[in-house]
Amino acid sequence: MRISTSQIFRQGVDAMLQNQRELSRTELQIASGKRILSPSDDPSASARVLDLQESQQRLTQYQRNADVAIAKLNQEETALSAIGDTLQRVRELTVQGANDVLGVDERRAIAVEVRQHIENFMQLANSQDANGEFLFSGFKSKTQPFTHDGVGGFTYHGDDGQRLLKIGDSREVAIGDPGSVFMDFAAAGGGLTNIGEVMYDLATNLEAGNGYPQALTDIDAALSSLLSTRSKVGARMNAVDDQRAANEAFDLAAAEVRSTLEDLDYAEAISRFNQQLTALQASQQSFIKIQDLSLFNFLR
Repeated sequence: MRISTSQIFRQGVDAMLQNQRELSRTELQIASGKRILSPSDDPSASARVLDLQESQQRLTQYQRNADVAIAKLNQEETALSAIGDTLQRVRELTVQGANDVLGVDERRAIAVEVRQHIENFMQLANSQDANGEFLFSGFKSKTQPFTHDGVGGFTYHGDDGQRLLKIGDSREVAIGDPGSVFMDFAAAGGGLTNIGEVMYDLATNLEAGNGYPQALTDIDAALSSLLSTRSKVGARMNAVDDQRAANEAFDLAAAEVRSTLEDLDYAEAISRFNQQLTALQASQQSFIKIQDLSLFNFLR
């Protein structure tokens, strides 16, 4: 079998190029810390890594949603707490105003404070978040939920919807309550009333020099409704915290699996790098020796 000089050169060059490619790939792996540089390196593992990346991206979005949910619920809890404090003060004024020793002027003075609490309630019930959305409008987040006609008529302009936010693959949480929680509870005198009307009727009676002790029953009903709503808000906040912890655990598990699939074993890679470097150097030295093995060198 005849072996030409060009064939020997070509084989030598091919061997060096192959060794250089392998060495270069190992260098890239060490530099990036990744075992898989392209899908062709390990198609099965690459597909699994893509699935895990997608899962982690979803979990990241869920965590952002959870942060938004906590912020919204904190705002709602703050508003509900302030309205509860307002009602507690109005309840104290109701008891004070029902005292028979008070005169007309004293009751009118109490009425002035009650009127201030009506304004305070309206401001809190029309609270907005940082995006300018109303907390208690249901789905009509851009519509001011409550108006007062000045003569005792309080109107709710929102709806009964509750906006939901997805915080897990199979979990959604309500991030608010409609303003109907302040409306339509049983009145002591029969029928339905709302927080604004109770305070307005109280102020009107006090201004007329009369006590209005039946307002206590209505205020207690309103406070009970608020307490129930705040309990639900607290339960949602606990649910969000639990889901956030679960999301963190899922993300950590996914990251660990990804690491086993794509991260580089540095000890093995450095050992392989040294072997490949030695092989490249050997092929270069061999080529230098072989290129001098020409018939013309012996004919000189």
